[in-house]
Amino acid sequence: MKYSNVILALLIGQVFCLGNAIFAQTETLEGVRYTPPKGWVKTEKQGAVTYTDINKATNAFCILTVYGQRAGTGDEQRDFAAKWSEWVVTPFGAGSTPKSEMQATPDGWQAVSGGSQIDIQGVRALAVLTVVSGHGRAAGILAIFNDESYLPKIQAFLDGIKLDKDMVPVTSTKSDELADPFPDQPGYAPQKPLLGKLKRSIAVADLVGKWDLGAGSVQRYIDSVTGDYAGTTVSFFGESYSIRGDGTFDYLFVGRSSNRTVRETDSGSVTLSDGYVTLNFKGRATRKFQFIAFMTEANGAAILSLVQVHDSFQGYDAAGMKLECGHGDGFIRCVGGEQWARIRAK
Repeated sequence: MKYSNVILALLIGQVFCLGNAIFAQTETLEGVRYTPPKGWVKTEKQGAVTYTDINKATNAFCILTVYGQRAGTGDEQRDFAAKWSEWVVTPFGAGSTPKSEMQATPDGWQAVSGGSQIDIQGVRALAVLTVVSGHGRAAGILAIFNDESYLPKIQAFLDGIKLDKDMVPVTSTKSDELADPFPDQPGYAPQKPLLGKLKRSIAVADLVGKWDLGAGSVQRYIDSVTGDYAGTTVSFFGESYSIRGDGTFDYLFVGRSSNRTVRETDSGSVTLSDGYVTLNFKGRATRKFQFIAFMTEANGAAILSLVQVHDSFQGYDAAGMKLECGHGDGFIRCVGGEQWARIRAK
């Protein structure tokens, strides 16, 4: 199915019936009134409700999610970018904020809509997000579908949306806290409880401090003829990044193998963009990582989970991340990834 501006325009046109159409048997979620689609499976979670329909004959599906009102930034484009990152990029591995369209309603709401293709467990689908901002608040409606036959139903659903502009703005002390992205799955070993809390997003300020990572191995040799002990070799490496508030950093590498020790130093700057952490060294090649998770522990320590990318690998999509990442040790790690640790300053 090809995403087109025509589809987006149809969806936007329906959104601006906000408050003009009220149907029977409506439900309300935190200041958002809507009419549930008949026969769809309903799933509730904190601050949101999801309706899912699957056509087993054609493998077509549609997922509609309503997000209740939360405190807005006062800028509709910033609200849209933040919600796109939270509701589409983080769970589905979508690209950066897409091109969007905006219209205003007579009662003071600004609706911003945009969409792009995503991948759900190997299946191509379209994700179209509409974020409605105004009166100090923002709410959202996310439609994910893989067949255009669902367009009339999506339009009918959007046509019944009504927002309460007199609702007291909802604030949340956990607005930057991310729910567990890798819960237990049938057929997989149980995950261990996370050791700390996950942040939805990070800024350079979150990276200030000294980060360490490393690994080591010990090999014990046995004479294949006599069975006697024939020696041991120890190999290890350790790296550290001391990052400052202006984004600059100092780098240290120490490694040992075959009784040879190597020490190297460098410096550079770190940049964050579109879900990637890039280390721009002065004396060596640039390193680029896909941001996976940032976890803070109660004692002040933090763990940053990353996966290095290169020309032939630009990081995991949502399906790949689901298969290759988890928290069997209490913190998130991915196959081929790195875990940086920052110890609480004494």
